[in-house]
Amino acid sequence: MENTYNNTTYITRDNDGNYRWTYDIDSTKNRSFLNLYLLIFGLIVLIPGAILFFMIYGRQISSGHWSGTGGYLGIWLLIFLGVELLTFLIYKGIEKAKGGSTDIPYLMNEAFIAVHPGTELAPRSYIQTDFSQVKDVKLDREHDLILLYEPLRVTHVYVPREDLPFVLRFILDHVPQTEKIRDRKKRVR
Repeated sequence: MENTYNNTTYITRDNDGNYRWTYDIDSTKNRSFLNLYLLIFGLIVLIPGAILFFMIYGRQISSGHWSGTGGYLGIWLLIFLGVELLTFLIYKGIEKAKGGSTDIPYLMNEAFIAVHPGTELAPRSYIQTDFSQVKDVKLDREHDLILLYEPLRVTHVYVPREDLPFVLRFILDHVPQTEKIRDRKKRVR
């Protein structure tokens, strides 16, 4: 099985047998980070806003009285648009300050994959995804991205396009072999 995993372009193997690579996200071409931030901050506004809406107007709506709801919805929409615009502007400012790219280092072995390995700034559970916890694996070829779905979390694994098949096969071989995973393995072989 070891020989299956040596045809790579940008991935190297360290002395401990770990696979390592760094992915440079060019934010002018790859908008996946921007889309993720817009989604996160959009949900931060939409979910509490919806809860508050139904707390304030739930009884009125169920009895057929819609008075005052239009003003609330208008304000809610303006706040949502303001947050999305602010997210976009901050993202563009950071993008410009960094020169339009972000480097993301990875470490992968038979048990886990780690984003920014060796960092002291985040707990291990934040930077490391154990393959035993992965429930599904999806591929986004357009953004050079493999998504690892765990309970309550999704890990984004960016891989240079030339090495994407290698990393995808490696991950699919090391996650729990459910029917869904076996089906995905058949399609990528």
